[in-house]
Amino acid sequence: MKGGISPMEQVTVAESRGFWENVKHNVKALFTLQYYKDGFSGWTPQSRVWWVIGLAVLLTTGFAHGFDPMTIISVVGGAIGFTCTLAITNNKKLNGLLGFVSAFMISYVAFHAGNYADIFMQSGYVIFLDIPVILFGMAWQNKKIKTMDKQGWLILVVGLLAMFGLLYLIDTHVFVSPRPVIDAFSAAVGFTGAFLMLGKYSSQYWMWTLQGVMSVTLWGITAMQGDANWVLFMTYVLYLGNDLLGLFFSPWSARNIK
Repeated sequence: MKGGISPMEQVTVAESRGFWENVKHNVKALFTLQYYKDGFSGWTPQSRVWWVIGLAVLLTTGFAHGFDPMTIISVVGGAIGFTCTLAITNNKKLNGLLGFVSAFMISYVAFHAGNYADIFMQSGYVIFLDIPVILFGMAWQNKKIKTMDKQGWLILVVGLLAMFGLLYLIDTHVFVSPRPVIDAFSAAVGFTGAFLMLGKYSSQYWMWTLQGVMSVTLWGITAMQGDANWVLFMTYVLYLGNDLLGLFFSPWSARNIK
């Protein structure tokens, strides 16, 4: 394989290393061109087309009315986050780094908009999804994608109920969000999708799709109430489109799992 070693060879090499050696190798890989070449290669045609469309939509939506700092942060954070979701759909470990960077930008916008549970969702992504994928990316990427089982349903039910209760409590007693129910539920669904993704369950995309619908609604209401610009709304619309690609045109699609 020109320019690198094959996935199977990478797995063999990774297994021959110790735990900390493997982590060190994954961190060093972040500073190599091959890491990014691998991350953007092997995407489905649908993903590539949607990526180009999405970037054009975000740039047009964001910069149509100026270049103030909040708009720039919204556009850049949205574009990186959108690329992250496509990397997940195409089973690329690059999603860890992209998600890590975009989470801070989106959280900044969410803080100013008063959508506090969205901040916790982004923080949860960093802790439970982005950092593990950065540190153990190859092990995660080569783990077999599976359909729902008893453990998966336990993760879904317990994760959703527990996260909604916690986030609603925070939204009503700590930060007091102007939209506590939809803010907390949207973030709880996102957390649950992340838990299923780490477990390599294809059903994560049903949760991502539901979360996309909830986030589009949340940020649409937020923008109409004047608490944010429309960039995050369009970002989550694009996330929702990617979720549909994940359901039907990706390695995660149930029909592609043997």
